[in-house]
Amino acid sequence: MKQTEIDFQSLSRKEYHDKFCKEFSLDVFRRAYAYSKNGHMPQNAIPTAAVIYAEPFKLRPLRVHGVWAEKELNAVTVWDLQTETESAQRFLLKGKWDYPNRAMCVARLGENYACTKLQTLEFPDELIIGVYQHYHRFAAIVSIDNSCVSAISVPKVTAIANLMGKNAVAYYPEYLHQKEQLDYQRKHAKKGKVLTKLPEFREFLLAQPVQFVAGVNQRSIFGPKAPEVSIAAYLEDCSAQLEQKLTIASVDMFGEF
Repeated sequence: MKQTEIDFQSLSRKEYHDKFCKEFSLDVFRRAYAYSKNGHMPQNAIPTAAVIYAEPFKLRPLRVHGVWAEKELNAVTVWDLQTETESAQRFLLKGKWDYPNRAMCVARLGENYACTKLQTLEFPDELIIGVYQHYHRFAAIVSIDNSCVSAISVPKVTAIANLMGKNAVAYYPEYLHQKEQLDYQRKHAKKGKVLTKLPEFREFLLAQPVQFVAGVNQRSIFGPKAPEVSIAAYLEDCSAQLEQKLTIASVDMFGEF
């Protein structure tokens, strides 16, 4: 039966709740049910009830931050997801959410919430974009030069870009640690002493052993240890297989590392 054919006058409170309001607070459910009894469709009644419910929460402090990266055509927009509690951040990972819709999110979370745009990264046509997000805590956006990539290879290269993003999240804390150490040494170094310069993160990443690839760089207690495959070497191998040169053009990191 189509939703437009449902007789809302005859729907019991339980039926209405189970069909339309399972995910929302009881206050939203009660108000939406009353609106629908007066002839309003749930798709109109529930958002209206959510707006009324969410209004008083605006004064409550937002203490926890998460990140969410939304991939678009030739662009990625990164959002700051703010909640009152850590548990709300975990709840935001479950099911489908319209993150920019504050009222509907508050109606499901039962606490204050805000979605604020941090940055929109725009990319030229010759770049393939990969996005890796780790539980709303960290996000990595990696672009790979696709000026020589055939259309049939785009999904494969996108998967490689996503893998590079996953590796970037894994190695970024170590990069920040080394940067902190060098900053400390530079601050306390004797006059005239030459210190090692830390490369940009993209170059640092290329020199690290590639992770999260089946059968590559996996430790074994049997036999001699195989030589470690760097991310740069892994990309060269992928380039040879696809017969197309793959180069990381940019790496952008977000989150409280």
